[in-house]
Amino acid sequence: MSTAKNGKPVNFLRGSWHIPVIAFVLGGVLSIQEGFPFYVVGVIFLYWLLSYRRNPQFLFLLLLFGIGGYIHLSLDPIPFHPLPNESIKIESIKGKIVSDVTKSDQSFSIVLKGDEGKVLVRYLKENISDPLPGMMKHGAACTVKGEVNLFDGARNPGQFDYRAYMEGKGIYTQILIKGESSLQCEGESWFSHLYDTRKQLKMTVKERVHPRTYIWMEALIFGDTSLIDSSVVEWFREFNLSHILAISGLHVGLTLGGTYFLLYRTGIATKKQAKLFLLALLPFYMFISGGAPSVMRAGLMGVLLIFTGSFQKKIPIIDLLSFTCLFLLISSPSYFHHLGFQFSFLVTFSLLLTIPILKQYESKWIQSAIIGLVSQLSLLALQVHYFYEFQPFSLWINMIAVPYFSFFVIPLLMIIFLLSLIVPSICLFLSRAFSLIHEFVLSIFITQSESLDYPWVIGELPSFYIVLYAFFFVVMMMKWEQKEKVKAFLASLAVVFVFIFYSSIPYLSKEGVVTMLDVAQGDSFVIELPHREGIIMIDAAGPPVFTTNKEKTANEVILPFLKSRGIHRIDALFISHEDSDHSGSVPFVLEEMEVSRIYVSPYHTEKYENGVKVEEVSAGESIRFKGHEFHVVHPLMDRNHGDPNDNSLVLYSSIGGKRWFFTGDISAPIERDIVKRNSTLQTDVLKVAHHGSHTSTSEELLNGLNPRIGLISAGVDNRYGHPHEEVVGRLSEHGVVLLQTNRHGAVQYFFSGQSGTFSTFIPYNASRE
Repeated sequence: MSTAKNGKPVNFLRGSWHIPVIAFVLGGVLSIQEGFPFYVVGVIFLYWLLSYRRNPQFLFLLLLFGIGGYIHLSLDPIPFHPLPNESIKIESIKGKIVSDVTKSDQSFSIVLKGDEGKVLVRYLKENISDPLPGMMKHGAACTVKGEVNLFDGARNPGQFDYRAYMEGKGIYTQILIKGESSLQCEGESWFSHLYDTRKQLKMTVKERVHPRTYIWMEALIFGDTSLIDSSVVEWFREFNLSHILAISGLHVGLTLGGTYFLLYRTGIATKKQAKLFLLALLPFYMFISGGAPSVMRAGLMGVLLIFTGSFQKKIPIIDLLSFTCLFLLISSPSYFHHLGFQFSFLVTFSLLLTIPILKQYESKWIQSAIIGLVSQLSLLALQVHYFYEFQPFSLWINMIAVPYFSFFVIPLLMIIFLLSLIVPSICLFLSRAFSLIHEFVLSIFITQSESLDYPWVIGELPSFYIVLYAFFFVVMMMKWEQKEKVKAFLASLAVVFVFIFYSSIPYLSKEGVVTMLDVAQGDSFVIELPHREGIIMIDAAGPPVFTTNKEKTANEVILPFLKSRGIHRIDALFISHEDSDHSGSVPFVLEEMEVSRIYVSPYHTEKYENGVKVEEVSAGESIRFKGHEFHVVHPLMDRNHGDPNDNSLVLYSSIGGKRWFFTGDISAPIERDIVKRNSTLQTDVLKVAHHGSHTSTSEELLNGLNPRIGLISAGVDNRYGHPHEEVVGRLSEHGVVLLQTNRHGAVQYFFSGQSGTFSTFIPYNASRE
């Protein structure tokens, strides 16, 4: 606190509390860096701190906040981290239920909090129609018997890490149980009555509105998007519209504004009574809408705004936002890693700091464009970090879609929601009309956006590039506010250059990569040649044939990996044969990626759309990519073996100083025939045929090729028992070092020139081999 000339104290932090909060967050960012990025972020942090050197008091405060963030946001509440695939055998766990019950067709799930922390308990159903056990209530004291395991983590680069996601919620383990005898609970908390009220409210509304309208009501009022068609949710994500589906300040603001107008402007209540009602309404609304970080942020800010509104000196909104952010981070450090929290606060801070810029323009259209632009730019680096790409034309879609949802969809849904509780007789008609109009407008949005669908695939943006981006973005905003248009424009070019530079790195790098993806019981290899001279895929496995979601492997493993590497174009896709475990994801890869050519054997019968060129190749032919050759070893043109496995394309190539042999699913007789026809053929790296089945990997093949490294792609605990023990034993007898996806996750070979190094996605542990 400093003193003005008139002797009255002046709060030097008034309107500037966001600066210490930024220091706190930067301290947290620094705590998760290692190696070179640590020093880059550290230097940027120090440079930023020194910009306040003329105010030692403020500088000291920022340093304290930075140190506090470095310590507090790096804390790990779990007492130990078992190795992947380990289980922690515990006879029983005691704790209290601290969540609502989550239902699915397969199970009921609750979060149990005991002395060892939080545990996710999944009660497996015997039938889809099984009722919820009555003892599963919030606050109930429970004893659970079973075996506690870690969550499945990512097994491939770019893959969504469910384990990390749950750890971000402070939940580190799970237990699967069957039957009520494994779960004994008694009691409940007053919160359980609120959950029951929420469920009853949802059931009442669902019965009184049109089913298609309820889907959007469930998303935009109750905070659950699971009922919306996945393709529509994907469209929202691709065009940076996900913030509309996430209940946030927009929804809370409309709710508060509408309620205040109804109570005060119509004379139903005085201003004080209306504010008291809103103070009581906000916690209930936060609970009803699911309590997401964006709702917590907007709700807490609303409470603070109403509570401080009667103060003689109004507290700046940006300070209220800063206090809310700091409170949530201190009370729950896991929010620091929560995507919704990051997006919500980042865009809100950015828009508040945009207010002085907006005052420079009188046109509402220009102001709307600036708001849309700043909203997009503020989130862009994080979006690329998490989703690897963005749509350059998404700004235009946002400028139309945001007003539509803000002034039509959300208000009308709120009205229908209230009418369903007060005057249900007219609700069905109104909700049916809403459904017809909304689905028509949405279909126009989606159809028209197809002509603007030109995604820029950048790759997984490292965190220190995010800090660089943020630095230039802040400079741009400062110079814009100061009306230094030239400097603001140069800073905006620097912002774009961060993406251009990062996405160009593969084209400048001498390093190449061969990746064997962990696609469970299937094959998928991606070969990235140095300087991006070529991207070659060998097979694109689909999920097991009994899986209903045929896009699962493509959407969860293959496409995320390709996009995380900044790959948007595949020069060649070799399909060994047409079994689903080798070609099941090809149609979905063709939908998302530009594929120059597909190579198949003469006996491949499956046809592919999308206008891609398909070329048949057979033994003796070679395909060249900028000096890199792939030689076809099998099958022969005039010898159809009848079995798709034995008709597999077999490829040989020299990559990174090693000779590679890709076998598909050929059997031992074919292996012997290949060795007989190619007596001088030698190899360093053998893709073990048919996932390590005993029908392949013959002595003749191993003696003939003399491999040193064996790659096996097989699913964890697969029902076929692959790789078979006799094959593993045979390879070990020949001194072959085995790398297998069921043990190591994705396996990668990083090379430069004629030398390289193998790396496994799941850390290699010799004691478990």
